[in-house]
Amino acid sequence: MRYRLASVEDIPEGNAIAIELGEKRVAVFRHEGEWFALDETCPHRGGPLHEGTIQSGVLYCPWHQWQFELRTGCSPLNPLSRVSTYPVIVEDGALWVEL
Repeated sequence: MRYRLASVEDIPEGNAIAIELGEKRVAVFRHEGEWFALDETCPHRGGPLHEGTIQSGVLYCPWHQWQFELRTGCSPLNPLSRVSTYPVIVEDGALWVEL
């Protein structure tokens, strides 16, 4: 299913937001001119991933520094740990996601 997330201007470069889509929470990131959408909740202890920091394309959870690659959702340290990622579509100034 396709959901409208926000307008492109709602998320400045280097920022992120969290959005509720039905029963799912998604974190949307604008990083180095690209858009990424991942599950909002860290699988470790439920940290809010949209509040995390990004270094070299890796997202760090703000609570316990668990790491997830923006492109794949996989942890570079533990291949068994991951969050789901979703394609972001930019269309007429709006951001859309496929769940």
